[in-house]
Amino acid sequence: MKNLHLTLYVLFVVTAAIVLLNRYTDFYINDYRVHFFFLFCAVSSFIVIVGHLFKKLSSNQSIIFVFIIVGVLCFLKAFFTWENDWKTQTVLYKNLEDKNKTVNFQMRGRRFSFGYKERVVCVDKLAPFMDWTTDIDTLHIDKSKWERIDLQLNELELPAQK
Repeated sequence: MKNLHLTLYVLFVVTAAIVLLNRYTDFYINDYRVHFFFLFCAVSSFIVIVGHLFKKLSSNQSIIFVFIIVGVLCFLKAFFTWENDWKTQTVLYKNLEDKNKTVNFQMRGRRFSFGYKERVVCVDKLAPFMDWTTDIDTLHIDKSKWERIDLQLNELELPAQK
């Protein structure tokens, strides 16, 4: 039982740290499903820890009920506040030394309105679903460290019609 509590504490600390890093730093989770998973784990583990401390969550049914309620609340939070993920439209530059580092032009659809938000950022890939993004000025980029590639992504190319 002690190992379970220790695992729960570690799960809470790791997932809460990832959610807070995503919210307040340049760390970015680029997949909404992964973000939902980390948020769900952080909130549900916190509630189970508090429930164990106050001796209120003792049965498996009550813990499952907490998971269901937290899942529904996380879904509602995501539905009402999610603004789409940033999607890379064009990879402008590639770092010559570090292949995981690129300069991207990204767009994100606005929720409940028409149009897009745009940004140019330096993206350092940490994992398939995690990036470290920093704003970059492409006018003052060091050409000895970056190669211009202008690779178009997320564009629908229609075949030539006869």
